Amino acid sequence: MSEERGTTAVTTDEPDDASTERERTGSTEPRPAARPATFRAVHTVALVAVGFLALCLSPIAFQGGPWFLLFLIPLAVAVWVVRSRTRVDEAGLHVRGVVGTRSMPWSEVSGLRLPEKGWVRAVQTDGAELELRGVRIRDLGRVGEASGGRISAPTPAEAEAAAEHARELEAAKMRIAKLRADGVAEDEPAEEHADADAPSPEDEGTDVRGTERS
Repeated sequence: MSEERGTTAVTTDEPDDASTERERTGSTEPRPAARPATFRAVHTVALVAVGFLALCLSPIAFQGGPWFLLFLIPLAVAVWVVRSRTRVDEAGLHVRGVVGTRSMPWSEVSGLRLPEKGWVRAVQTDGAELELRGVRIRDLGRVGEASGGRISAPTPAEAEAAAEHARELEAAKMRIAKLRADGVAEDEPAEEHADADAPSPEDEGTDVRGTERS
């Protein structure tokens, strides 16, 4: 994965056929079929807010005449919430909008661009981009699984294992830091006691002067 100005290009690996894939990986078993994944731009729970908006517009809309057209606003939002999504399967990427669906087979995908903000974009071989509605950087693991291995991204299980390993390392560092702090705290009283037993420079000078006088 290469980064440039907050973007990351994730290359795709498109096997020619099942036999070629087995030869490349050295596996004697066929690759298991990938399960398609669907990513919604907005969760359907948002329809509750849309219904609340329609309820708030009701007193004005029911006045009659052109005011009734106000109901078109929550209706349009509801249609967008229900339809806007991205489906990923072994055939390719399928982005559904309010009107129509745009599909991109894996043979036309050269990689994915990961912006700092917003949804992931699929980059075509000719340089054009397709916004994958609902797909965010944290979803790359699911995208890789649904693509049948065509996207080089960690699976959700691998990402969770890496996160668990990172948490264990952080906990180990905290324990080591605590042990070091406890060791320093135990050494300080001993050093103070040793300093208290040692004669002060004034006492040493008095002894020397007394010896000289004698």
